[in-house]
Amino acid sequence: MLAKRSGVLGRRTKKAGMSIWRLQALFRNFKAILELNNTALARMAEMEQALGGEYIFDRPYLEDSVRDMASLVHHTIYCLNALTGNAYVPLYDRYQDILAVLDAILADSRSDYDREPVLLLDRVGWELEPQVGIEAVCLAELGRHAGVRVVRGAVVTMSGVDALLGRTGDGYGPSSEETTAALERALAALDGESGKLRIVGVRAGGEFVETLEELPGDLFSVNADIGLSGEGADDEGRLRTAGLELAERIRSVAAGCGKGTAVLILATPPAAVCGMVRTRIADESGVLVIETRERQTVSDGDTFFLRRVHPFDMVRSRIAPKQGGRRFADGRRATDAVSGTLGRGSALVALPNLKSLAETAMALERMLGAPVEASWDAPDGAGCVITRVRPLSLQVEAPSGEDLAVELAGAEVLARGGQLVQSGVAAGLAVLVREDMRPEDFPLGAVAVAKTASPRLTPILRMASAVVTEYGAAAGHLATVARELRLPAVFGLAGATRLIPDGQNVTVDAGDGVVYAGVLDNLLRYGAAGGELYPTDPEYRALRRLLRFIMPLHLVNPDAPGFTIQGCRTLHDILHFCHDRAVDELAHFQDRRPGLGAIRSRRLRLEVPLDVRILDVGGGVDPETGDEAVEENVRSEPLSIFLQGLLHPSAWSTEASSLSFGDVMGNAPRTMRMLEAGAEAQGASLAIVGSDYLNLSLRMGYHFSVVDVFLGPQQSRNYVYFRFAGGLAAGKRRERRARLIERILESMDFMVTRESDLVVGRLKPDDDRAIRAAVAVLGSLTAYFRQLDTVMRDDADVDRISDVFSSSFMQAFVTHGDTAGGVSAVSGRE
Repeated sequence: MLAKRSGVLGRRTKKAGMSIWRLQALFRNFKAILELNNTALARMAEMEQALGGEYIFDRPYLEDSVRDMASLVHHTIYCLNALTGNAYVPLYDRYQDILAVLDAILADSRSDYDREPVLLLDRVGWELEPQVGIEAVCLAELGRHAGVRVVRGAVVTMSGVDALLGRTGDGYGPSSEETTAALERALAALDGESGKLRIVGVRAGGEFVETLEELPGDLFSVNADIGLSGEGADDEGRLRTAGLELAERIRSVAAGCGKGTAVLILATPPAAVCGMVRTRIADESGVLVIETRERQTVSDGDTFFLRRVHPFDMVRSRIAPKQGGRRFADGRRATDAVSGTLGRGSALVALPNLKSLAETAMALERMLGAPVEASWDAPDGAGCVITRVRPLSLQVEAPSGEDLAVELAGAEVLARGGQLVQSGVAAGLAVLVREDMRPEDFPLGAVAVAKTASPRLTPILRMASAVVTEYGAAAGHLATVARELRLPAVFGLAGATRLIPDGQNVTVDAGDGVVYAGVLDNLLRYGAAGGELYPTDPEYRALRRLLRFIMPLHLVNPDAPGFTIQGCRTLHDILHFCHDRAVDELAHFQDRRPGLGAIRSRRLRLEVPLDVRILDVGGGVDPETGDEAVEENVRSEPLSIFLQGLLHPSAWSTEASSLSFGDVMGNAPRTMRMLEAGAEAQGASLAIVGSDYLNLSLRMGYHFSVVDVFLGPQQSRNYVYFRFAGGLAAGKRRERRARLIERILESMDFMVTRESDLVVGRLKPDDDRAIRAAVAVLGSLTAYFRQLDTVMRDDADVDRISDVFSSSFMQAFVTHGDTAGGVSAVSGRE
């Protein structure tokens, strides 16, 4: 792996000499990349927070934001190429591709992102709303919620409909033939769905939701003539015929609709019971209504009124009379005896399914920012499938100021404070989310209360009505998810898990950062009638589409095959790629630039058998220091912390070596090469230091390690990189030591990769005190593990030595004064 990562840059490293000013210039480029990253991420977070309702924005704000982001990213690419000798020039082309999409969104014009003629619903996202209509987006986004069942289907985009109707005269969009072929592929993907295909025209191109009429005959059986759920479903000729038939049906739906039309193709399941759920009704603000009916009858169905907040208690119901032989949701017939119970046994849908429908509908209302009506089918009695979505034009009437003031004056405040992530008001049962909680165990519609805003909470957020955490930032991954779901969220509310009782009904006012005891109906009405931006507003839609090509981070693992220039799909991807490549460049800086040895450096005199030279690139050493420095002369904070761990007395008291004849002879060739290479190659360890930077290449006997740390005032720029390899003992013993190092790094939340005796760890925590603690532990680890491979005779030694090291060093740094800052060196948490 080391060879692979070094070889990526494949270039110009064999220069014989380098001046100190050249080294300082390269380091300035590195620091510029960190600074540009920090500024760009802050700008990105500001744009994303605008979606959370923190303030109203206009079109000039969008244009200025994109221009600023583009400038920052372009400058970052320039600095990376200056640092690496133009190793990443193709990154400019990828940047231009993404910038072209952003410009097209701002101009509301066509671009490559809308050339797809047909998309399966599971490929649809918010950025495609102008091409597919909001209903397709809602069905797709709802399908990503845990525990929610949504109809499968596809959408013929506005470009695809135009192609089928011969409206693509500019030659930009897809052709009619390409669209028909895409329809065939969509039908093949839907193979196995039972029921009927429903063709629905929907208005796209900027309208919120407007369903065009469903023409007579829009339902037709999913059988052999369409190529689904019948014999010969995989027959190429039959599928082609089905695609042509479907294309003709779509033309008939869209022909009279004008431009700006998309078409939904929904595989509606066969169901005896169907219905509608509306999240609001005109005369009752605190309830939602669910209507159910038997599909094959014309008799009246059942109507249920439920509370709009978890646990969605039943308020009342109207149960229509049923025929005597009808078997109901509880398994009984209308003629069965019901003695000894209050149940009627006559409801078409069981209460748990009604509550699940209620939460699904409320999730839709949060996403859209408006009351909704959703159609559903119950195909198997075990659950309901959402088949259609549309908004309700019902205006929510806000309570009077007096009523609201009286309610708030009498309400009990459980907690107050924190940072607004997504505005809104929500109520429900407070559920304390522990680290081992499974998403399926979280009640739909409850309020999630957690210690930290960990990405592990993402599945739970998709089921919650609001989220409150004690720790977390508005720029993190979980904050992005909360805004995407329009989920009221407050992060950083001190003592939240202690102050908000588990299992109590609460109301969360995220805008004011207050959690109240109980369900406050007037406050909920006030929040629903608020004047914030919604997906109906063109600026909101534009910002959401822009952020789809700015904010998401797809490049996560630097060792993954897709971590490439072409893998960058957003501006955030480019920024992260540049940051990682810059860190990688400095982490391997001394390997790639042997000419560094020619620059005048100081010897660091230590009270341990270790020869280290210091190369100061600015503020790393007291300027009055002569040719030899001692620990007290060091001004570099990362090196100072590392030395405190390295010089810990216990770190140099390891067990006696235990080498076999095979170990010694196996390493004889390496020993001879080291002797032939001379003293400089054998023992030279070089620390490149600045006031907030350390790059230490350390050679200790037969092992080699690299510590690369940036520790400045802005914590979003800070990181630790650690690499350890080699050893004198045979391969198995070296590998055991590597496993031991891997275990210790993972206990400090490093992202770790290991190959044989090579271990690479990366740490980028939210808390800088965790970095300080980790760097100190790395100092002790470096000394303590220098010969441990020679005594690791079996796998039991891994556990034994791990326990000894943890008790001697990991806990020691919990109370190690300013080094660990009072933070656990193991986890970096309070």
